[in-house]
Amino acid sequence: MSSTIDKVQNIQNQVHRLIDVYRNVQKSLGERNNRIQELSDHLELERKKNSDLVSQIEELRLIIAFDGNQKDRSAMKEQLNDWIKDINKCLAQLNI
Repeated sequence: MSSTIDKVQNIQNQVHRLIDVYRNVQKSLGERNNRIQELSDHLELERKKNSDLVSQIEELRLIIAFDGNQKDRSAMKEQLNDWIKDINKCLAQLNI
């Protein structure tokens, strides 16, 4: 009889451990889903920033094409190239 009771207790202990493991896994999944959502939101924000910067670059290119002397154009071209490098770095980080 004692053997049967021990077996039942052992099974109960195993069930309790499985329930604890299940709860921990559920909690971990919830936290990871939250993190995924945060990262997705951040990625969307960075994509919008990138799009805005690309638009600004296009506007500046048009302005340069219609206005300014050669020295100003060269300086602006250098600045645009720096911005493009920054944008490319951001894109590379987002694609990791």
